[in-house]
Amino acid sequence: MMKKTLLGTLVGLFLLGISYIYISNTYVFPWEKEEAIQFALTIGGLNALPDNIKDLEIEKKGSMFTRQFIIDFEFKNSTQLKNWILTSKRLKNNIPNIKGNTKVYEIYPGEENSYGGKVKIQDKKVQINMSSS
Repeated sequence: MMKKTLLGTLVGLFLLGISYIYISNTYVFPWEKEEAIQFALTIGGLNALPDNIKDLEIEKKGSMFTRQFIIDFEFKNSTQLKNWILTSKRLKNNIPNIKGNTKVYEIYPGEENSYGGKVKIQDKKVQINMSSS
């Protein structure tokens, strides 16, 4: 009986540890990629990304109660970038803060009762940083 209890406790601790590592891990697994992008675009009120963006990187942060996705990418040309801004609900009429050659669009609160975040644009490089709880 004691061996079964000990084994059950060890299995439970192992599963809890694996769950913690999965939740707190900053790496976005391949099967999470599309969901992470859609999450950030939805709560940011942003238009879909074109298929031919470059250098896509996705990082996740948060806990069991919060989610934050940071998505970095680059448009192939300035026209694509301008079209994306003009077709994005929360960017097209948003006046950015300009710091040097970086534009920072603040989106607070976000869509769907989310916290929101920022979109930073420098030349053709974009960083979307959106959070929700």
